[in-house]
Amino acid sequence: MINAVTTALEDRLRPRIEPWDYGGGIQQFAVFFVSVDSDPLENERYCLANNRASRYKDLLTGHMVKFVGMAIPVDPATVLRSTQTELPKLMEDLLLAELESPAYAMPKKFDRQRLLTDFKAALA
Repeated sequence: MINAVTTALEDRLRPRIEPWDYGGGIQQFAVFFVSVDSDPLENERYCLANNRASRYKDLLTGHMVKFVGMAIPVDPATVLRSTQTELPKLMEDLLLAELESPAYAMPKKFDRQRLLTDFKAALA
């Protein structure tokens, strides 16, 4: 269920954000929806590994890629109870809320506020 929603969400957001540079040398922005355990603390634990700004070596090009990763916990019971029309809206709202007030400090020169504005416009 979540995979279909995230794919559709990516399709809506990509045209709006892909052409822009949001600063800080960030080349990639990744969102992870974490829905692995009914215990909210366990979901949060899984999120910790992905809530970060870092870099990795691209295996195809060999170049270093700077990225911002944001993990958003989603209660599995809520996912299972949600209809096909409710779940996308729920996940959009969770994404915007997390971007409004991220769980960790974003890189200083990364323009999170502009990214949030672009996300809101794309999802309107």
